[in-house]
Amino acid sequence: MFLTGATGFVGVELARELHARGHELYVFARRSADRAQLAGIPVRWRDGDLRDGAALEAALADVCARRREPWVVHNAAVISYRTRDRELQRAANVEGTRNVVEACRRQRVGRLLHVSSVVAVGQAPAGGLIDERAEYNLAPVRCDYADTKRAAEELALGAAADVDVVAVNPGAIFGVGARVPNTLKFLQQLAHGPRLVFTPPGSLSVVGVRDVVLGCLAALERGRRGERYLLVESAWTAFDAFSLAARLLGAPRPLAAAPRPLWSALELGLRGVDLLAPLELLTPQSARMLGVHFRCDSGKARSELGWSAEPFESVLADVIARLRSRRAL
Repeated sequence: MFLTGATGFVGVELARELHARGHELYVFARRSADRAQLAGIPVRWRDGDLRDGAALEAALADVCARRREPWVVHNAAVISYRTRDRELQRAANVEGTRNVVEACRRQRVGRLLHVSSVVAVGQAPAGGLIDERAEYNLAPVRCDYADTKRAAEELALGAAADVDVVAVNPGAIFGVGARVPNTLKFLQQLAHGPRLVFTPPGSLSVVGVRDVVLGCLAALERGRRGERYLLVESAWTAFDAFSLAARLLGAPRPLAAAPRPLWSALELGLRGVDLLAPLELLTPQSARMLGVHFRCDSGKARSELGWSAEPFESVLADVIARLRSRRAL
């Protein structure tokens, strides 16, 4: 098994599960990547950067010479909503995926799994759901992460005539790793910050990290060539998700979802601030995305892959308990 992105939040859990199932792991990663979380696994490291197509293909060719038609999991991506990371995301997410696809075209690989995202699918109408057939409609939101993930997925699935490729699109992923991902930073805000009066006006589709890993494996084993599969447990308005988290934390619940005009004014103000002092977490792009309805239907993954997911409330309760045991909350 040849993996990219194995040192990230999902990648670490995926690598551990693959090892537990007896797979030999070849991991392509930069020398600067944090490899400590995989220290207990007999990983065969291949040094390089996704943006270096020659290094990537040389690493894959070496693996193909050792293992007949290995599977490839492309999980690496730059996830950022910072304005200054536009070119980095284009280079890593789009051109990096192009390099993976071209290397797989030229080498004899068994199957390529491309780990995409629900942001590459699109936004739903208020109160509605979308599935894999949705047309991409997020371009007006002007989010570099969404646009580059969409372009990357199109490159991957567009190679289906030459490469046995399948894609998965996880929603907002919840779990506990060595680092607290952005999806959980709101728990720290709820637990220790001032009372949250308004929540974002959008919606999110959620899933536990363990179920994402199992969905990746199911897609590798049973997914149809050239298809994508949404991996989401359920869809929640931001207000309902924050209210659930507040109840589980024993914190005051928010009062309401922000009215759209108020949220638009906030995003406009953030744009002005970002021009003067580049923002890190709540940026103009992240604010726009928090106003989008990411409401997805995972019926295809459930019926074709036999995939199922733990209820979100149970996942969130477990995350809170584990963070508290680490004194991270």
